[in-house]
Amino acid sequence: MPPAGCLFTMQVDLENLAAGYSHRPASAAALARARLAASSANLDAGCVGIDIGGGRGHHAATWLEWHAVPIVVDPSAGMSKEASRHKGVHTVRAYSQFLPFRNDTARLAYFHLSLHYGDWKAALDEVGRVVMSGGECWIWTMGEQHHRASFLARWFPSIGDIDTDRFPDPQEVAAYLDATCASVIIDKDIEEKVSSAAQWRRAVEARFVSTLQLISDQEFCDGLEAYDARYPDPDEPVEYVLTFDRIRTVI
Repeated sequence: MPPAGCLFTMQVDLENLAAGYSHRPASAAALARARLAASSANLDAGCVGIDIGGGRGHHAATWLEWHAVPIVVDPSAGMSKEASRHKGVHTVRAYSQFLPFRNDTARLAYFHLSLHYGDWKAALDEVGRVVMSGGECWIWTMGEQHHRASFLARWFPSIGDIDTDRFPDPQEVAAYLDATCASVIIDKDIEEKVSSAAQWRRAVEARFVSTLQLISDQEFCDGLEAYDARYPDPDEPVEYVLTFDRIRTVI
């Protein structure tokens, strides 16, 4: 059970989400984002990097290139099992609001589309405790601009409202961090995605993003019907854009 104060919007089933992630492989761009954070934070040999809500561990595994100690923190048993398949990646089942680490443990804390699970301010307070002075916290999240215009929202209109409510406003996150961190930089990053129509449909059917668990069955069926009408050829390329807000802080 989630600890007190760790509320999920309409209760996402994390184990079903873990299964859906098999349709959500880490892209080259996503792995590059993890490497960029490690390089910026000087994640040298023996240094601890914590991927909070790190899922299947692909991002944390890139930090082994620096001979660092990558740790994936995730409450899902399924996610942790998959992350542990990466030799050298450590896994801890826990929530971001209660990180089971001593003070000043890590050189890097990393959130990749995971800050919106629960009380984000409590999660960032924990980051401030476990990341050593001079270490960094990198957050990849999304704001209302993306949620309202996303490819998912095109077929499932309520997703724009749901995700705008679920995700903290990136500017508010940056302002909260600015009160305690040595420096805060916020900017945007664009990733262009391409898949076949059939691949994307299979991912949606598997609820490859958690918000798809939060819409009604009727909206889900209607959205797939509209999608099939637009993409009758399963091999037709589907192209869309992910607009990330990147928040980099030095503790």
